[in-house]
Amino acid sequence: MSLADIPRGAVSAEAYLRPTDALGRAAGKCPFPHQRVDAFQSWLESGLQCAAGKREFRLGRYHVARFRTGREYSNAMAEFRDEVAEHRKTGFLAIFGHDAPCETVEEELRLIGAAMRDAGMTDDEAGLIGGKTLATPIEVACPVTGKDTTYEFLSVAFCRNAANPRDPLYDPSLAAPFAAVNTTSDAFAFARLIHDQAMRIWGRPVYEMTHDRDAVELLFRRCVTAWQNMSITTISNYSRIALDPARGVHLSEDRTRWFAAHNDPVFAELQKCPFQHEMPVTYAARLTAKWSANLFDGKPYVPSRDGQSGGVPIAEGGFEDGFEVEGLSGELFQF
Repeated sequence: MSLADIPRGAVSAEAYLRPTDALGRAAGKCPFPHQRVDAFQSWLESGLQCAAGKREFRLGRYHVARFRTGREYSNAMAEFRDEVAEHRKTGFLAIFGHDAPCETVEEELRLIGAAMRDAGMTDDEAGLIGGKTLATPIEVACPVTGKDTTYEFLSVAFCRNAANPRDPLYDPSLAAPFAAVNTTSDAFAFARLIHDQAMRIWGRPVYEMTHDRDAVELLFRRCVTAWQNMSITTISNYSRIALDPARGVHLSEDRTRWFAAHNDPVFAELQKCPFQHEMPVTYAARLTAKWSANLFDGKPYVPSRDGQSGGVPIAEGGFEDGFEVEGLSGELFQF
C-alpha cells in the first residue's frame, strides 16, 4: 500500500478495525478501497506495540488523518481538538504522505519538521527535530473531576527508517511503516481509563461519587495498577523486537523507571542518548492523589505533564547494570 492510498482528512479508528470478509476486504465502508491486504490494519494488529494505544484504537478513540501539507495537518489538528473537547477522542495519528525518497531517519525528520513549520506548529523546525517538545493545550472537562481543565497533548514523530538497525537513529519504539506524527496526553488518557471503569462499576462518573472516598480511592489504586501493567507490557514488547539492546526500551528492577535511547516525549532527536523516565506506579499515583485532593479536600487541580514530563539523561557509560525486563505482575486488573 502506498501512502496515497491512505485517505486525506480525518478517519475514525473504528473504520480501520471493522471485520473483513472472506477475501480480506473490510466489511462496510472501507477507508482503503480495492486493497486485498490492509497494511495499516496489519500494523494495528501486529506492529503497534503500545498496549494503551491499542486499547484506544479498539475503543474507536483514535483520530486518524493523512496529510501532505501543513494546512492539511492544521485542519486535522483542529478537528482533533474538537473531538477531545467532546470526549470522543484521546489520541491523534497524522500520517505524512510525502513523495520525497528518504533513506534515513534524519531525512524523514527534516521533512516532518518543515511540515510542522508550515502547519504553524513551530517557528523553529531545526530545534523541533533536535530535542524540543511540541505541546498542544486543549481545554476539556476533566473525566475525573468534571471541571474545565487544560490538558497538554504532546506530539512525537515516527519514521519508517527508525526500524532499520543500520540507521544511526535506529529506534524501534519510534518506528512505523509510514512517517507520522502521534499526539497524546498520558494524563488525559489515564483520566479516561478511570472514567470508563467508574461508568462500568457505578454507572456514573467519579465526580458524582464524592460521598464515598474509600470506593473512589480503591478505584484509583486499581486503575494505577492497570496502567502500570499496560506500560510493562508495552516495554516488554518493544524490548523484545529491538535488534540492538542499547536501542531498546527496558524496565528497572523495581519497576519504577523505564529506560530508552530517547527522551520521551520530545518531538524528535538527531542523536541518541539514554534517558530514564517515570513509570505509572509513580506518576499515575501522583495524579490520583491530586484528583483525590481536588474531589474531597477542595484543593485546586492544575495538571502538569505527569507521564510525559520528560526523562533524565543517564550518565555517560550507558544503561545501568542488571538491565533486564521483568515478567508481568500476577495482579492484573482486566478492564
